Amino acid sequence: MLYNKEKYNLLVQSLEDSSISTIWSAIVSENFEDIELSYEERIDIFLKLIKCLLSEGRVKLGKHDKFLDGTIEEKIERYRKALPTCEEDLYSGLWFTFEECPGGIVWIHGDGYEYWT
Repeated sequence: MLYNKEKYNLLVQSLEDSSISTIWSAIVSENFEDIELSYEERIDIFLKLIKCLLSEGRVKLGKHDKFLDGTIEEKIERYRKALPTCEEDLYSGLWFTFEECPGGIVWIHGDGYEYWT
């Protein structure tokens, strides 16, 4: 990842309880020391971030009031395969609300509360 642990924690803190499309919109060059990012690089960073959040237990992925099945790797691969091949087909992040998106973010709070976005 392009971030050290401190910057990662700040990013995650600022994104807590955000939807998956908001998380996607945070993966821009301004948030990564103005490094120019291609669409493919944005996808890689986005999926690494989601993987970290899943691994840390901060989030789960779900759709239609059910959690997605599979390992973390399988869930990440499901997103990788489903994401459009060109950025224009994301429709400014609206794609994340379409049926072809595998699911959304469910934030898991310390008290066990599940915040479905």
